[in-house]
Parts: sequence; structure tokens; C-alpha cells
Amino acid sequence: MKRIIVIVVVIVVVAGLGFFGYQQFLAPQPTPEPEIDLDAPAALPAVVSAEGFVVPAQEADLSFEAGGQVVEVLVAEGDRVEAGQVLMRLDSGDQQQAVVQAEAGVAQAEAAVASARARLAQAQAGPTDEAIAQAEAAVASARARLAQTQAGPTDEVIAQAEAAVQTAQARLDQLLAGARPEDIQAASADLLTSQALLRQAQAEYDKIAWAEDVGETPQAIALEQATLSFEAAKARYDKLLNGATPAEIAVARAGVAEAEAALATAQVGPTREAIAVAEAGVAEAEAALATVLAGPRDEEIAVAEAGVDEAEAGLAASQAALSIAQSALSDFELRAPMVGSVARVEPDVGELVSPGTPVISLGGASDWYVETDDLTEIDVVQVAVGQPAKVTVDAIPDREFNGVVTEVAPRSETKRGDVTYTVTIELIDADDVPLRWGMTVFVDISVDEGESQELQRQLAHMRDVADAAYQVVSGMAAASQ
Repeated sequence: MKRIIVIVVVIVVVAGLGFFGYQQFLAPQPTPEPEIDLDAPAALPAVVSAEGFVVPAQEADLSFEAGGQVVEVLVAEGDRVEAGQVLMRLDSGDQQQAVVQAEAGVAQAEAAVASARARLAQAQAGPTDEAIAQAEAAVASARARLAQTQAGPTDEVIAQAEAAVQTAQARLDQLLAGARPEDIQAASADLLTSQALLRQAQAEYDKIAWAEDVGETPQAIALEQATLSFEAAKARYDKLLNGATPAEIAVARAGVAEAEAALATAQVGPTREAIAVAEAGVAEAEAALATVLAGPRDEEIAVAEAGVDEAEAGLAASQAALSIAQSALSDFELRAPMVGSVARVEPDVGELVSPGTPVISLGGASDWYVETDDLTEIDVVQVAVGQPAKVTVDAIPDREFNGVVTEVAPRSETKRGDVTYTVTIELIDADDVPLRWGMTVFVDISVDEGESQELQRQLAHMRDVADAAYQVVSGMAAASQ
């Protein structure tokens, strides 16, 4: 009897659930009469609309690190530029000269390092065969001079000294006697000949003196040569007429005295002082040879190594100075930090700019975004990152673009007396459209949770009903037992 009761109850419950599901999902729903609840909050819209502007993904206001006068403006508004491209230059004459001087300093320092390393290598390697040969030759020469000094002058040396005295005396006598008449006559003839040639060259030159390139003609060259020949002939003639000057006579007398002194020294023979000087020369040459044969000393190598260290330190300092000068020079050039388009150019050539003052505005040329301009505080509470949006550009009215919210500003702005928030929307299908920075747009942001969320709510309600029915059946079955 109890089992029959349980079966009946189960049938009733299943039938009830079926009827409930039919009423909820399959049966036509009667249209309910609207009820107005004046205290209930107003329903929120599924779309939030706003106006905005097209902006690039990247934008930059560029300024110089240095100040000065603008000498080159290499771009105009609307130009596309590449990363690293020079956009504007300032006058950098002084700084360029500083770079040239720094480069010269580096070159000198590099030469000093090379020389110091060569000296170190030479000190470490020891004497070469050439150095030993030179030292031995110096010893042989010093010994020969000593032997010659000790032996005294030969008859040939005395004869040469006597001939030198005679030559010097003849030169003095000629100066004292003055020019011979025949020499003056020959000089006069040379002067007249050169004067005639000069007149002839001048006449030929005067014929073409009107030409623009007259200085490069054969007549001009011939005139120049004739002038030089005339001046030389006149100088020789004047010298013969005037005779020797007191200074020339004094020089000739000194030459005679010097030659006579040399003859007297040769006739007297070697002195003790001369022999001592020659012996000292031999000792010095032998000491130098011994030093070469002994090889480099530790002290010499240490000195050479210190020289290398000092030269390398000087090179490092020169390279640092060059790097600083080049960096300072680069401050007079303004380069694009990215690929993009020029939105604004402020100064013209000749104007002065100050460091840090924006002179060029640059926008990226790839991705485009939209920034809202009038989204109110009432609407912004419904907007969240990741929500889809539809964007219409005023300049392209026949196309609607898709976007997604990427940023919601945490702080408000006051525009035209209204409190607004800026929302940033990335355009995801605008690569093939010639958008421009600052174009006005209209945005619809979808803030509806969608039908999928409603379906999930209904399924959850059905699960709750089924769980309740299971609990009822289980309780009745336990009671029947």
C-alpha cells in the first residue's frame, strides 16, 4: 500500500514539474498589465552615446635640448616621417667646431698610444741587429777620430788649410778692388737686352689687355718673365756700380781670419785638449754599445709600460670629450622618435627657440583611437573596459567602425560647465581608412549584458525548482519506509 502511495506522489510531482516548465517556456504568455511604481529607479539604457575625436595611438610634442636660431625646417604639416628622420636643425657652428677639435684630440691621442706601445715592444724585445751595428759603427768612428787626432795633421790637411787661406784672401782682395770696367760693361749690356725684351713683351700684352682671361694668356706669362729678367739684370748692374758694402767686406775679412786660424792649428799639431775630447768620445760610444748589448733593463720596461698606461688614459679622456661634443651637437638636431605624421610645426627659419619648448607635434601613423569629449558622470558608471562600441566618423558618414573600450579615465574634467569623463576606444577595423588626427566622431558603447545572461538566469531558476522537487520526493520516500 505504501509503495502505491509513493508511486502516485512521484507521478504527481513529475506532472507538476512538466506543467511548470510548459507554463514557463512553451505556453504563450499573457500580456501583463503594466504597473507603474513611482518609487522604482528608471531603467538604464543598453547603449551609452557620446561624441569624441580621432587620436593616434602615439603622440609626442617634440622640443630641442639646446636653444638657438632655426636654420632648417625639413618637414611640413601633414608629412609622413620615419623614425630617426631629421625634422629641424638649429645653428650649430660653434658646436661643430668643438667636435672637429675633439676629433683632432682623439687622433693625437691614438698616435701617442701607438708610439708608446712601439716603445714598450722595443724595450721588451731587446736590441735589434741594426741597433747593435749602429752602436759598433759609432765606436769605430770615435776610435778613428782619436787615432787621427793623436797622429796630428797630414801634409794633405795642411795643404788644404793653406788653400783655404788663399781663397779667402782672394775673395777679400776682389771686394776691396771693386768691379772691373769690363764687368760693368757686360752687366750694362745684359740690362739693355732685358729692357728691350720687356718693352716687346709689354707691347704684345697691350694688344689683348681687354680680354677677360688675360691673366692666363701666353702674353701675360711672357710679360711676367721679362719683368723678372729685367729686375735681376738691373740688380746685378747696380751692385757692380756701387761696389762691396762694409758688411760684405767685414764678412770676407772674418773668413780670412778663420782660414788662417785653421792653418795655424793644423801646423801646430794636436793639443792635449783635442786628444782628451776624442778619448771621451770613444768612451761614450763604447758605453752606448755596452748598453745596447746588455738588453733592456726592468726599469726601462717599467717606464715604457707606464708610458703606455698614460697614453691610453689620455686616449680615453679624448674619446670621452669627443662623445660629449657629439652628444651636444646632436642636441641641435630634432629627430622623429617614431613613424608618424606631422601635426603641427611652430617656428620658421630664422626664429629663436628655447630648450624644452615644443616646436613640432607628431602623431603615430598606425593604430587609431577615439577619445570621448562629452560623456557625463551619469553615463560613465555603465562603461567598462572591454565593452564593444560602434563609431561613426563625420568625415566618412557611409561607414560604421567597430571598437572596444580600452580605458576609462578615473578623474573627471569640467567642459562647458559639465562634468565629463574621457573614455578611450580602440578602432579595430580602420586600417584601410585615411583617418586624420582630430576628426570628430559619434560613439555608441554597448552596455547591455545580453540575452545569454538572461538565459543563464532562467536555467539557474529551473535547477533550483528541480532541486526542491527532489528534496520533496526524497522526504516522502523516507516517510513511506
